[in-house]
Amino acid sequence: MKKILPFITTLLITYSCSLPDADKIKSEVVFESTDYQTAINKATMQNKPVMLHFYANWCPPCKKMRKVTFGNKELAELLNTHFINIKLNIDTQEGRIQSAKYNIEGFPVVMLFNTNGEMVYRQTGFQEASAIIPVVNSILEK
Repeated sequence: MKKILPFITTLLITYSCSLPDADKIKSEVVFESTDYQTAINKATMQNKPVMLHFYANWCPPCKKMRKVTFGNKELAELLNTHFINIKLNIDTQEGRIQSAKYNIEGFPVVMLFNTNGEMVYRQTGFQEASAIIPVVNSILEK
Protein backbone atom coordinates (compact mmCIF):
# COMPACT_ATOMS: atom_id res chain seq x y z
CA MET A 1 0.00 0.00 0.00
CA LYS A 2 2.88 2.37 0.82
CA LYS A 3 4.29 1.89 -2.69
CA ILE A 4 1.00 2.46 -4.47
CA LEU A 5 0.05 5.66 -2.60
CA PRO A 6 2.82 7.82 -4.17
CA PHE A 7 1.88 6.43 -7.59
CA ILE A 8 -1.79 7.32 -7.12
CA THR A 9 -0.89 10.77 -5.79
CA THR A 10 1.37 11.43 -8.79
CA LEU A 11 -1.32 10.20 -11.15
CA LEU A 12 -3.98 12.46 -9.59
CA ILE A 13 -1.71 15.53 -9.69
CA THR A 14 -0.77 14.87 -13.31
CA TYR A 15 -4.40 14.38 -14.34
CA SER A 16 -5.67 17.46 -12.51
CA CYS A 17 -2.96 19.63 -14.09
CA SER A 18 -4.03 18.55 -17.56
CA LEU A 19 -7.67 19.56 -17.09
CA PRO A 20 -8.69 22.88 -18.64
CA ASP A 21 -9.10 25.76 -16.23
CA ALA A 22 -12.85 26.46 -16.34
CA ASP A 23 -12.46 30.06 -15.17
CA LYS A 24 -9.94 30.81 -17.90
CA ILE A 25 -12.14 29.37 -20.63
CA LYS A 26 -15.13 31.44 -19.53
CA SER A 27 -13.14 34.64 -19.06
CA GLU A 28 -11.99 35.14 -22.63
CA VAL A 29 -13.99 36.47 -25.54
CA VAL A 30 -14.76 33.63 -27.93
CA PHE A 31 -14.60 34.61 -31.59
CA GLU A 32 -16.37 32.86 -34.44
CA SER A 33 -14.18 30.37 -36.26
CA THR A 34 -15.90 30.93 -39.59
CA ASP A 35 -15.50 33.55 -42.28
CA TYR A 36 -16.93 37.04 -41.95
CA GLN A 37 -20.10 36.54 -44.04
CA THR A 38 -21.02 33.28 -42.33
CA ALA A 39 -20.68 34.97 -38.93
CA ILE A 40 -22.82 37.92 -40.08
CA ASN A 41 -25.45 35.48 -41.37
CA LYS A 42 -25.42 33.70 -38.02
CA ALA A 43 -25.94 37.01 -36.19
CA THR A 44 -28.88 37.82 -38.47
CA MET A 45 -30.47 34.41 -38.03
CA GLN A 46 -30.06 34.53 -34.24
CA ASN A 47 -31.02 38.23 -34.05
CA LYS A 48 -27.83 39.02 -32.14
CA PRO A 49 -25.66 42.14 -32.22
CA VAL A 50 -22.11 41.88 -33.57
CA MET A 51 -18.72 42.80 -32.17
CA LEU A 52 -16.18 43.17 -34.96
CA HIS A 53 -12.49 43.37 -34.07
CA PHE A 54 -9.74 44.24 -36.56
CA TYR A 55 -6.20 43.36 -35.53
CA ALA A 56 -2.73 42.47 -36.77
CA ASN A 57 -0.41 39.85 -35.29
CA TRP A 58 2.53 42.28 -35.35
CA CYS A 59 0.59 45.06 -33.54
CA PRO A 60 1.58 45.50 -29.84
CA PRO A 61 -1.66 47.30 -28.85
CA CYS A 62 -3.62 44.47 -30.53
CA LYS A 63 -1.77 41.89 -28.44
CA LYS A 64 -2.41 43.88 -25.28
CA MET A 65 -6.08 44.18 -26.15
CA ARG A 66 -6.35 40.44 -26.74
CA LYS A 67 -4.88 39.70 -23.30
CA VAL A 68 -6.23 42.56 -21.18
CA THR A 69 -9.51 43.68 -22.72
CA PHE A 70 -10.78 40.44 -24.24
CA GLY A 71 -9.51 38.59 -21.16
CA ASN A 72 -11.79 40.62 -18.90
CA LYS A 73 -14.32 38.22 -17.39
CA GLU A 74 -17.25 40.66 -17.29
CA LEU A 75 -16.80 41.77 -20.90
CA ALA A 76 -16.23 38.20 -22.07
CA GLU A 77 -19.42 36.96 -20.41
CA LEU A 78 -21.47 39.77 -21.98
CA LEU A 79 -20.05 39.32 -25.46
CA ASN A 80 -20.03 35.52 -25.41
CA THR A 81 -23.62 35.35 -24.21
CA HIS A 82 -25.30 38.07 -26.26
CA PHE A 83 -23.11 38.87 -29.31
CA ILE A 84 -21.60 37.21 -32.33
CA ASN A 85 -17.90 38.06 -32.04
CA ILE A 86 -15.80 38.34 -35.19
CA LYS A 87 -12.11 39.08 -35.46
CA LEU A 88 -10.36 39.88 -38.69
CA ASN A 89 -6.61 39.88 -39.22
CA ILE A 90 -5.84 42.74 -41.59
CA ASP A 91 -2.94 40.76 -43.04
CA THR A 92 -5.33 38.27 -44.64
CA GLN A 93 -7.28 38.73 -47.86
CA GLU A 94 -10.62 38.77 -46.03
CA GLY A 95 -9.22 41.20 -43.45
CA ARG A 96 -8.03 43.58 -46.19
CA ILE A 97 -11.38 43.43 -47.99
CA GLN A 98 -13.40 44.16 -44.85
CA SER A 99 -10.95 46.80 -43.58
CA ALA A 100 -11.39 48.64 -46.89
CA LYS A 101 -15.18 48.34 -46.56
CA TYR A 102 -15.08 49.87 -43.07
CA ASN A 103 -12.29 52.35 -43.88
CA ILE A 104 -9.92 50.98 -41.21
CA GLU A 105 -6.75 53.06 -40.95
CA GLY A 106 -5.28 52.03 -37.58
CA PHE A 107 -5.32 49.07 -35.23
CA PRO A 108 -6.80 47.60 -33.15
CA VAL A 109 -10.39 48.53 -33.96
CA VAL A 110 -13.53 47.47 -32.11
CA MET A 111 -16.89 48.03 -33.74
CA LEU A 112 -20.26 47.19 -32.20
CA PHE A 113 -23.39 46.73 -34.30
CA ASN A 114 -26.95 46.45 -33.03
CA THR A 115 -29.33 43.73 -34.23
CA ASN A 116 -30.36 45.95 -37.17
CA GLY A 117 -26.76 45.97 -38.42
CA GLU A 118 -26.26 49.63 -37.51
CA MET A 119 -22.82 50.54 -36.17
CA VAL A 120 -23.30 52.08 -32.72
CA TYR A 121 -19.67 52.13 -31.53
CA ARG A 122 -16.29 52.37 -33.17
CA GLN A 123 -12.97 52.88 -31.46
CA THR A 124 -9.45 52.70 -32.82
CA GLY A 125 -6.52 51.90 -30.55
CA PHE A 126 -6.18 49.97 -27.32
CA GLN A 127 -9.15 50.29 -25.01
CA GLU A 128 -9.94 48.91 -21.61
CA ALA A 129 -12.93 46.65 -21.08
CA SER A 130 -14.39 49.35 -18.82
CA ALA A 131 -14.83 51.57 -21.89
CA ILE A 132 -16.65 48.90 -23.88
CA ILE A 133 -18.89 47.37 -21.20
CA PRO A 134 -21.26 50.39 -20.91
CA VAL A 135 -21.78 50.44 -24.68
CA VAL A 136 -22.45 46.70 -24.74
CA ASN A 137 -24.98 47.12 -21.94
CA SER A 138 -26.70 49.99 -23.73
CA ILE A 139 -27.06 47.86 -26.89
CA LEU A 140 -28.56 45.06 -24.82
CA GLU A 141 -31.04 47.39 -23.11
CA LYS A 142 -32.62 48.46 -26.39
